[in-house]
Parts: sequence; C-alpha cells; structure tokens
Amino acid sequence: MRNTYGFVAASCLDYLDKDAKSVNQSTIYEVAISGGNQVSYGTAMVSKVTPNPRYDPKTFANNLAVVEFTGNGGRYEFVNYIASWRPDWSSMYYVRRSMVSTMWNMPVVAPYTESSEDLAGCARANRLFLQNQKDMMCNKMSTPSPLNSTCSVPYGSVYGVNGVNIAIAALYSHSAIYGDNVCGGNVYNYYTVMENYVHWAMSVLKTRVPVYHSRVAEYTENMNPEYTMTIPGQPSDIDGVKVVGGDIYRIKTDEVPKAEPEAKEGEKEKKGGLSIPAIVAIVLGALLVLGLAL
Repeated sequence: MRNTYGFVAASCLDYLDKDAKSVNQSTIYEVAISGGNQVSYGTAMVSKVTPNPRYDPKTFANNLAVVEFTGNGGRYEFVNYIASWRPDWSSMYYVRRSMVSTMWNMPVVAPYTESSEDLAGCARANRLFLQNQKDMMCNKMSTPSPLNSTCSVPYGSVYGVNGVNIAIAALYSHSAIYGDNVCGGNVYNYYTVMENYVHWAMSVLKTRVPVYHSRVAEYTENMNPEYTMTIPGQPSDIDGVKVVGGDIYRIKTDEVPKAEPEAKEGEKEKKGGLSIPAIVAIVLGALLVLGLAL
C-alpha cells in the first residue's frame, strides 16, 4: 500500500495455535521492496503484524493480514494503490515476483481473461470460492517455481487494468489439488480480492489507505471494517480434493495430504506471458501511473 505498510496473506504468518488466533510474536519478519523490474529499494524490518480477525485457516477465508514496517529509514516513498472497484477492470494481469538473496528477478507477468469454464471448475473444486465468488479470483494459471523449475506454482498477485491505470487487486490465498501433485497437476489457484478489506485495514492503521477507482456515479464502496466472507460449513472440502496454502514454494509433492479417492476433472491449464517491454510498463505503472486516490 505504502512504504511503511501493506497487505500480505494471513496464511504466510507464524501462529502459536491451529486456529490462527495467536500470532507468534517471536518470529522476525523482513520486507524486501522492489522499485520496478530488478531495482531494489532494500529491506525493512516488520514492526507489527495484524491478521484479519476473521481469517479461517481451515478454509482460507478472509486470508489477509496487515504488516507495518520501518520504511527503510525514510530513504524512499511510494504508493501502490488498491483496486477498489471490480467493474473497473478492463483486463487482468497475474504477476509473480521473486528474488535470489537480495537481488530481484525479472517479474513474470501473464494476461488473463476470465471464462465461465474456469469459474465452473473453480467452484467445483472449492466450497469457499463457490460461496464467495465476488471476493475471490481463480484459475489454473501457473509459472515455474524459482526454487524448482520443474514445479509449477501460482502467481503471487493480480493487477486490474483500467485504461492507462493499473492497481493491485488480489493476493494469492490457496490452491485446490485433485489428487496429490501440487507441482503442475490438476490444480486450481485462488486469490483474495482486497477491495472489501480496505476499511478493515484503515481501522488497523488509523489512516487512509490508497485506493484507485474510476470516478463514475455507479461506484460503491464497502465501508464495513468487520466484513467477512461466508465460511462454508462442514465438510468444507470437496471429496478427492486437498487444499493447501502459505509458502507453496517449499511444499513438496510428497508433503501434500493424500486425497482419496482421486476426483476426475478434465479442464486444461491455461498459461500466458508478456514481452519484456510490456512487463516494464505493467510494473512501473503500478508505482508511477496512477493518479486517482481516496
């Protein structure tokens, strides 16, 4: 969001209990910040983490947390706007950022057009998505893991595009796996749309959060800081499907819980990519192009 705070997935944090109600305060977090492409703004120590109090680690509902950090001594300032109105998005781009040591890799960017076929498959594989489609995004897109090029992993974030403007819209939440192969098997990947959690973040930070939307009369804003998804009843999982989240990079195939019997699902995976000039435009646009905020 800004150079001193941001959203992350709550499933990436360390907890003392299985219900994710008590954050392990002894765990040290550090934020690495990109200045676009392979430019680094260095790192900053996280001073406070606040998971959404309605985060459910079983289903991954409301899978967001706010992290506050030092801002790297005030050596830079930036704004990364939250896309706050889904009808604005004329197109979507899925982005994967990664780094080796302290060096950023070039971002991997893939365009995506939502399809009824994907939505139907996503709903069949995950009850949380079935009941909360306005709060989530989903498809089978993946990209090679920087830790293991033979293992395909989800993208990390989704950007919504409106004309020359681009704003971050969603963060990776979890994956639903038919069978046991997390590395490029029959996997659906789900992303939490952030627009309904902006006012919760404001209640945590005690300040305005930068958002982008077109200035049209139809715009509506969710001002409820206690907003929650509908959490599925039991059983929350589909037979033959296992749900995993958190650090997908480090999940090995043999660590995924066995799903018996294996369900059948035949949709084909979709992949895509952009040229280097397009990547430059997308990533720099996230920091430099936007002009509307509330």
